[in-house]
Amino acid sequence: MENKYFDSVLKEMQPFFDENGIKAKDGIFVSETKAIDVKYDENRQMYLLLVADIEEGNIGEFTEVNAWLFDDSQNARDAESVGIDFVNSLRKIFGVKVRHNANGIVELPTASKNGNVDIAAFTKKVLDVFPALKDEYKNHVSAYGNFLYLNFFGEHLTPRLIRLFEEGTKKQIKKFYDILENAYMKGDKDTVNATVIVLAAASYNNEKVDAAIKEMLTDNKHFLSCYTAFVPVFASNKKLVATMIK
Repeated sequence: MENKYFDSVLKEMQPFFDENGIKAKDGIFVSETKAIDVKYDENRQMYLLLVADIEEGNIGEFTEVNAWLFDDSQNARDAESVGIDFVNSLRKIFGVKVRHNANGIVELPTASKNGNVDIAAFTKKVLDVFPALKDEYKNHVSAYGNFLYLNFFGEHLTPRLIRLFEEGTKKQIKKFYDILENAYMKGDKDTVNATVIVLAAASYNNEKVDAAIKEMLTDNKHFLSCYTAFVPVFASNKKLVATMIK
């Protein structure tokens, strides 16, 4: 039985297949030189990307080139992230560069004009506080052709938050808290979830950071309660831990 979001993974990969003459055939995808197999392994609870060489019309042995943990806690958006990452792997194998906008520049995220707080608006504020991440953001989008925000936060924001809560001044922590609180109170579902996830990641197996976060959230009981309840959930979610802790 395949994961119910299998179609979402393939939908994200289809434009790459179309652009590079890769056709579906007998349950796999083939070009003139490569065969691609995308499958869900129930036992391992993972999406797998396998690739084999094609020589004189014969398909060689498939090799696993990428794998994503994916269990019942994930959703369609997560499945899209799987497809994006699989495409990034295939770009490297096929030697295909990411297509950017007309001037070839990766634009930084901006806040919406209507004042809604979404992932882009939250990320903009994060980059304002940690300006060194602006180049990392551009590199990330350039590499993946899209913004995988949890992967980005896990690789670049988590270590900075650990340092902030371990070594930062109250003023520095308050500056970041103002961003978090605004996103938590006014953000859409994904943004609210992201604020809690980044805190849980920063405090993972770190009592000092956990204490600093709880002190920071003292005046917002709802936020504090949500964070406290989510910490054990985060620790038990292998996929999130792997994404957020590098």
